[in-house]
Amino acid sequence: MDVILGRTMEFRNNINALRALAVISVVLFHFKVQGFGGGFAGVDVFFVISGFLMTGIIFTGLQTQRFSLLGFYASRARRIIPALLTLCIALLIFGFVFLPLDDYRDAIRTLKSSLLFSSNFTFAKGGSYFDAPLHENWLLHTWSLSVEWQFYMLYPLLLMALYKFVGAKNTRSTLVLLALISFAASVVLTRTSPVFAFYMLPTRAWEMIAGGLVFLYPLQLGKRSSSICEGLGLVAILASVMCFSEQDQWPGYLALLPVLGTALVIYGNTQSAFSTNRALQYTGKISYSVYLWHWPLVVLLYTCGLLTSWPYVTGAIILSFVLGALSFYLVESRANSATSATKTIIKYASYALGAVALSAVTSSVVKDYPGVRFAFVDLGQPAYSGTLYSQECFPNDYAAADCKLGTGEVSVILFGDSHAQSTAAAVQLENKQAALSWARGGCPTLQNFEMRDKELQRQCQAFNQEKLEVLKNSYKGIPVVLFSRAALYWDQSRNNKHRIFFPEAKDPDGSSFVETYTAKYIDVVCSIAQNHPVYIVKPIPEMPFSVYKGLNLHRRIFQHTTDISIPLHEYEKRNRIAITAIETAAKRCNATVVDPTPYLCPDGKCMGSRDGVPLYYDDNHLVDAGNEQLKGLFKDVFKGI
Repeated sequence: MDVILGRTMEFRNNINALRALAVISVVLFHFKVQGFGGGFAGVDVFFVISGFLMTGIIFTGLQTQRFSLLGFYASRARRIIPALLTLCIALLIFGFVFLPLDDYRDAIRTLKSSLLFSSNFTFAKGGSYFDAPLHENWLLHTWSLSVEWQFYMLYPLLLMALYKFVGAKNTRSTLVLLALISFAASVVLTRTSPVFAFYMLPTRAWEMIAGGLVFLYPLQLGKRSSSICEGLGLVAILASVMCFSEQDQWPGYLALLPVLGTALVIYGNTQSAFSTNRALQYTGKISYSVYLWHWPLVVLLYTCGLLTSWPYVTGAIILSFVLGALSFYLVESRANSATSATKTIIKYASYALGAVALSAVTSSVVKDYPGVRFAFVDLGQPAYSGTLYSQECFPNDYAAADCKLGTGEVSVILFGDSHAQSTAAAVQLENKQAALSWARGGCPTLQNFEMRDKELQRQCQAFNQEKLEVLKNSYKGIPVVLFSRAALYWDQSRNNKHRIFFPEAKDPDGSSFVETYTAKYIDVVCSIAQNHPVYIVKPIPEMPFSVYKGLNLHRRIFQHTTDISIPLHEYEKRNRIAITAIETAAKRCNATVVDPTPYLCPDGKCMGSRDGVPLYYDDNHLVDAGNEQLKGLFKDVFKGI
């Protein structure tokens, strides 16, 4: 029992229950369990709890003149490093056996940054937390540990300085000011620099300081008031978990809801059914280890294409808690607190740096001597460039190239984004002559639009304008086939630099956007159709992850081949705006719609692979095997030739 600001503080059952609620929310969110779309708010709950507890430890020590900075650092190292180190070593071994070489070396890079508590910087370079590519990273979840560790390093120094020079009362006032500044930065940067706002300490510090302010400004509540306080807090947390989603701007002002909710529950400090529930108490006890172990299981299912399989998801959720319990009893609870602070710091720093060094050596060895990974042979990524036709390409002014495919007279022009290039082989299977390929990756087939990436916007608009002018004055009568990964351009992922906007659309995410997009697409199609037969290809289905990686990992772990697919209705849902615009433009402009789904989506499932062979280079670009599935799709383009 510690004396804290003149009051006593025993083990807090409600805080342990809050930990349980937080980790359950995060786990179910990551496993995509319906109803937990805002489960990422569980991390914010953890931040508030950390701020409350750390402020209590530091402030109490300062007031009693017994605070030891080295002792504080040693206790944090003892709490965090052993379980994290165990997970990293396990992943190092797992990757050595099962992961492709490039993926293994990527995992080692993030493993090192995780053990050095700088992974939030690493992941911020990779884009938004909610974007698909990062979902293949085995240690993505360690970003929050890095933020907390950085807070632990700086916070006691700040409190010690403030306490010494301005006193206890002014220290509290200063923390209020710092929390407000951090919160304001979070609100502003969540709109302007959402990746920075999500991952970085300056925009997350207010959440931990908020927990500290709960400790520094205690409330004396009666039993009824405490129950009301806890009830309101739980409602706020549950509302965050159930009502928010990854489409919401986070953290920003929305994070106030779980942060204030957590503060209210801590203030309540009741012995309610929530606080005394034995299952929640046990879950709270093992919550840190559960948090550590659940994410690699999410990545495993995601990469193997099993994250939508409820038997596997249910098993992985159970396994997360089993591994968490084992980690708690075999690792966390055995961390020895008897040694001195200096020895503890040296010991765990040595362990962490030793693991970093071992990882670096392993990365070099497997690169230079791939044969040491005796268990498996890397299956490799399919070639992006097709072998079904010859081509000659010339760089243009728009960070792309104009290509002539095949030989002879030009009999067709392929125009669009990178899908015009990656699907060209399917066209050439039917074409006995040459084709022109005008493909600029990441560019919608539109004019007069805006993008988040202004340089990309400039290049796309100039590219489209040049090609439309050429089509107006040259190659008259030559068919033009239009390709587009259209759904990419209105995907609301916060780090999607390809997302387009229209200044005149009053509702950028609603019907006004759809109407404007459709009208502008019709303008482009009709302008081409004045001089050319136009064929509009409906979007090529996209897979939720890298197909070849999923196939490789599944084969390595389960020792048999499988196939990856998505339901046709998911494709139709993602591309509904594009399909509507294409069909409307075809009617208005007398164009022909070309539908790849009968070829790629038989029996209601869109294939990412067939008989264990990937049809895609990644998650959306077809390779030769995929293009061969489309044989016959473009035969009508060449009927009159």
